[in-house]
Amino acid sequence: MGSRSPVGAMSPYSGRGEAALKPRTIGDVFYETRQARGQRRSLRRFTAEALDGRVEPVMLSYIEKGERFPSEDLVRQLAAVRGEDPQPLLAILWRDRMTRAMTRELDRAFLVEAPPGEVQDGALAVRTARAMAALPDDGKWIAESRWRRELRRDGKRRQRSGEEEAALDTQAVQALLQHGLIEIREGWVRRLGRHLQALGRDERRVVAQQFAGLFAKGLIDRVALPEAATGSHLRNHYLNIERARIAEFQTALDAALQALVERFAETASKDTEFMNVLATVTPS
Repeated sequence: MGSRSPVGAMSPYSGRGEAALKPRTIGDVFYETRQARGQRRSLRRFTAEALDGRVEPVMLSYIEKGERFPSEDLVRQLAAVRGEDPQPLLAILWRDRMTRAMTRELDRAFLVEAPPGEVQDGALAVRTARAMAALPDDGKWIAESRWRRELRRDGKRRQRSGEEEAALDTQAVQALLQHGLIEIREGWVRRLGRHLQALGRDERRVVAQQFAGLFAKGLIDRVALPEAATGSHLRNHYLNIERARIAEFQTALDAALQALVERFAETASKDTEFMNVLATVTPS
């Protein structure tokens, strides 16, 4: 058994799995499929040969970037190209659309003007999680230059400019320093803590966006893919609690979840799957 690497049960900033924070979108699937058919396969050639001209090349570009959603018929055509059952790909599309709608409503709730084009879906949370994952669990010092290189090793195409990437790095590092989770000294960095508790409106908004995205995925998995081994689990309970004991119940639930996480968490490897566990308790 490998050394344990506990994952915070309620913090979207903790853990080692970027994919869980930024799930694979339908745009990613279109892009991956086009690339798999040849690195030099242009948008125009792919739309003509693989998608039977059902979409214009410029629209496919928007879809791959997440700025537009494809039609369900186009997703079914993509599934045929991939030789797959269309239902899992349609589930990704439905989840993406649900997440977009939730995010827009969250922006209204937080009195934030929605950005044009693609909704910003927690890029800072992703970068912050990667920054934490790149640090040794035992608190040993590592070279800051090496650590910063690890922040960019996501294996995906980048849709941000170099300046935007640098700004995102700076925000992530500042967040970790502000929360006392890392220490940087003379070109070296080490981990001081593990869990980041959201503070302020911007961080709470990121938490809300992440919760909305994961809830949408779990809901679609259960409804659209009930027979598939998606790994998602949904469960609810109803009960009456004395108002004076609500805080006590929440504390006990947090302790139980943390104990469960500590029991099962392992160091990331080819044999592990990243799980993001979120819980909410609220009076109805």
